[in-house]
Amino acid sequence: MGAGGLSPRALLWLNLLGFVSVATALNPDDPNVCSHWESYAVTVQESYAHPFDQVYYTRCTDILNWFKCTRHRISYKTAYRRGVRTMYRRRSQCCPGFYESGNLCVPLCTEECAHGRCVSPDTCQCEPGWGGLDCSSGCESDFWGPHCSNRCQCQNGAKCNPITGACVCTDGFQGWRCEEPCDPNLYGKDCLLECQCLNGATCQHQTGECLCAPGYTGAFCEEPCPPGKHGSLCEQRCPCQNGGACHHVTGECSCPAGWVVRAASRPQLNQLMCTFTQV
Repeated sequence: MGAGGLSPRALLWLNLLGFVSVATALNPDDPNVCSHWESYAVTVQESYAHPFDQVYYTRCTDILNWFKCTRHRISYKTAYRRGVRTMYRRRSQCCPGFYESGNLCVPLCTEECAHGRCVSPDTCQCEPGWGGLDCSSGCESDFWGPHCSNRCQCQNGAKCNPITGACVCTDGFQGWRCEEPCDPNLYGKDCLLECQCLNGATCQHQTGECLCAPGYTGAFCEEPCPPGKHGSLCEQRCPCQNGGACHHVTGECSCPAGWVVRAASRPQLNQLMCTFTQV
């Protein structure tokens, strides 16, 4: 009998059961599981035929021994001894580049994936908005998405969200790609501010600055041109003479009482004179 009173057959079964428990730790059908044969030693008790000298007596003619002669013969009996038997088993282990986690073989990345996950040996799959070998680098301004592989389509200086690619418009622009200026009378961030300009003026879609209509001036275009000026940006001088006043928008002369508008004698001067007339 073997150690602890177990027979050689029982010892063999125990070793086989131990092999099964090791072999089933990993799924051999897993493509990341590799296997190889290994040898191992098993201590067993084995039987063998043990020889011994058997003595017996036979009748003979030897008168000195009272006609009994001694004879010898080799006999055998079953004996047991300890022995070492070499066994072989199939050992499953994770393939190179993988390590065991539970009963699975998962990929190993030498550098930890900061903003992503390890999908194959030393290969990170980055979350949207992150790039680099270990997913530790944020996307540059013109790129977005996983591994920063998508190029932004934004216009007019807009930046795109590094995760979704959505355009973040600069002040004064709107649209999916920030390709359109604000609607009339709106300006600023997300085109949410209303223009404060008066007298038909328009406002600059980025800053809200008023662009006055001809004949007006002031921060909100609330004032007519000063006397002697008219037209766009109030930069044109009034051509009226003899006390005539010009319209701040058109430049048309308005003469004082007793005077009428007539063109100058030299048209090239482009002047309208208020000429005295008898009422």
